Amino acid sequence: MTTYKVSQRDTTHGPDGEHHLVKGERSSMRLWHREEPNPNKPESNHEYETLGYVIEGRVDLLIGGQTISLQPGDSYLVPAGAPHTFRVTETLTALEVNTPGTSR
Repeated sequence: MTTYKVSQRDTTHGPDGEHHLVKGERSSMRLWHREEPNPNKPESNHEYETLGYVIEGRVDLLIGGQTISLQPGDSYLVPAGAPHTFRVTETLTALEVNTPGTSR
């Protein structure tokens, strides 16, 4: 059965504090809500592509030997398989879409 709506009370939370929102056949959406600064988040890579949008706060994306500073209104891409990490510098709220979809 296809889920067309996920209410706030029905969201699930992942191990890193993310809120899992709606999931389709090919992608999923998650929200990082008021994530506190964390300068020591370990580097990771994933089998899915991530597209993101910063709603509030500031975060540095460390990827491909670059440090990319993001602020409200900025969007970002993390290609599938790319080693990366995020360094939250100001309490962050960001929305992400992962393709293919993931529950993590």
